[in-house]
Formats: sequence, C-alpha cells, structure tokens
Amino acid sequence: MNDISSRITYKNKENRPLIPLTISAQEGLISQYDYFDKQIASINLSTYYVLKRGQFAYNKSYSKGYPYGAIKRLERYDEGALSSLYICFELKNIDSNFMCKYFESNKWNYEVKLISGEGARNHGLLNLSPSDFFNIKLYVPTNKIEQLKIAKFIELLQEKIDSSKAKLEALKKYKKGISNRLLKKINFSEVTPLSKLCCITTGKLDANAMTLNGKYKFFTCSREEYSIDNYAFDCEALLISGNGEVGLTKYFKGKFNAYQRTYVLYDFKRNAQFIKMCIDNQISTVIRKETNKGAMPYIKLTTFNKILIPLISELEEKNIEKVINMIDKKIELQGNSLKALQLIKKQLLNSMFI
Repeated sequence: MNDISSRITYKNKENRPLIPLTISAQEGLISQYDYFDKQIASINLSTYYVLKRGQFAYNKSYSKGYPYGAIKRLERYDEGALSSLYICFELKNIDSNFMCKYFESNKWNYEVKLISGEGARNHGLLNLSPSDFFNIKLYVPTNKIEQLKIAKFIELLQEKIDSSKAKLEALKKYKKGISNRLLKKINFSEVTPLSKLCCITTGKLDANAMTLNGKYKFFTCSREEYSIDNYAFDCEALLISGNGEVGLTKYFKGKFNAYQRTYVLYDFKRNAQFIKMCIDNQISTVIRKETNKGAMPYIKLTTFNKILIPLISELEEKNIEKVINMIDKKIELQGNSLKALQLIKKQLLNSMFI
C-alpha cells in the first residue's frame, strides 16, 4: 500500500477540543459520545491522532464480518481525534470512493493474514505493525474510469440499503411509541420488582469465544449478532447487556450461549414479552440514577430490584403481546430484507475485486 498511501502521525499535542472518535465496523468512524451513548470521562486527547475528513483509519480488532479488522474513512465530521492504537493514513493517486468500496470487500484480508500470521492476536488485536500494514499489496485496477464505475455502482446499491435501514428504524420507533402508549394506560399502583418474577444469571464465556458460522446464537453486550458452536441455555429468555451497550435487551427462545457480562433472565412467572416492554421503558432511567456522574454505566444484580412490573390480568398481557408481536413480525421482515441487500453487496464486493 506504500505507493498509494501515506501514514498520518500528527498528534494533538496541544490537546485542543476535538471529537474523540471510535471505529465501528457497521457505523464507520463515529463520535464516542454517539456510539457509546454516554459522556466519556477524562479522555487525554494529547496522545490521539488528528484525523481529517476524507482520511482513513484501520482498526485491527475482530468484529463480525471483519475477521481482520475494518478500514473506514472519516465522513461525518471535518476532523476528530483517534487513539494511537489505530493506524491512520490518507490516499494518493487513487480514487478515494473506489478504495472505500475496496476496503469493504475481503480482498485485502489475505495480505494481512500472511503478514500477521493465523490467529496471531493480542487481546483481540492483530499483531500487525504500521510498517507491515503499509507494505501489504493491494490488487486494484489502475484505470480511473473503471474505479469510478465500480464505486458508482456500489453507491447505488448502498442507497437501497440505506433506504431499507431507514424503514427498519421507522418501524422500531413506531414500536417504541406504541409500547409507551400501552404502558400509559396501565395502572402502576400495584407492582412487583423484576427480580421476583424470573431467575437471573449471567453467561460464563469470554467475548472471544464466538465462532464464525456457529450453530447457536452467542449473546454479548453488543447490538451485533454473533454465533458459537456450543450452547449453555435452552429456554425462553431476555438477554440484557451489563456493560458496553448497557441496558440493551433482546428476546430469544431456544438454544444459545452468553458472554459473562450479559445477564440472562429466564423461568418467567409473567409474560416475557410484556416484561421486556416494561424493561425497555424503565431501564435507561434506572441505570442513569445508579451511575455516578462521569462514571461508566453498568448494570448490577440489584438493578433488577428497581425495575417494576405492574400487575395486570393475563388477558391484558396476551393482548399487549399480540400487538407487539405484530410489529415485531414487520420488523423481522424488514430486517431480513435489509440483510438480503447487505449480502448481495458483500457478494458483489468480493466478486468485483479479483
């Protein structure tokens, strides 16, 4: 890559106000405040690289669909600050839009694999030095017109994906509105703490226990879906992130496994879907009250004593579940449509670059 890129090494020595960035495989380069949905305490930006719009950064850690890390271009902001754990660079003598698409494919992974060594990781990060990274070979067309055509074609497909995402988010917002409306009609004069309505435990595994194309779902504290080859639970459950995306709650019924910081709620004495709706409505407020100012939020076992489930009839619970399930079905169908488009894009990316 040394003939089409140059490394960025300028650090924010004056610690001037900049947006602290992180690299998400799905969201790209994004503000830590937006991605983690909280204020980050005491960041010393003097050790961070300064990244400007149009420049790139490489995250060497594994994430789903990105076994050798992710390379993303800064697009949301004019500039930001990025940890020196990442490799930052800018392109020269090649179309930037085309390279964005190229880095979304897996064609550059093989070269990284050769240099880093199979399974050579340190705390989830590839053992890959910046000099090794910039010496990898990229097999790309040199014809600028061909680069532009490929980039434009993928951009048109991405527009369809973005439209599908917008529809999915609209459905999720609609579900939240309906849930809040249903809860407002319920009398909360008689309530029971959540901890008394189910069994609560956590998973036992490290986050790195996940496997590609595993047989069972593996729930972590991330919104992304993962898989594993063995299961520890076989039941109807609610999975709640204890850190990371704190409070994120998922419903699942069947065989699965879980990360050690993920709470597993099961053996319900009340309707599980109704309980989930109550958790979604209260958990953010409860966590915020429990967290000291400036501290990283997390869930303790005692947190579940403060989430209150109102006493309503079994018929009311089933009627509410029916309404929510109808919306969930639409969300599932839209989600499947989005996944299909994303799969088409992935297959095209990996077939267009030889």
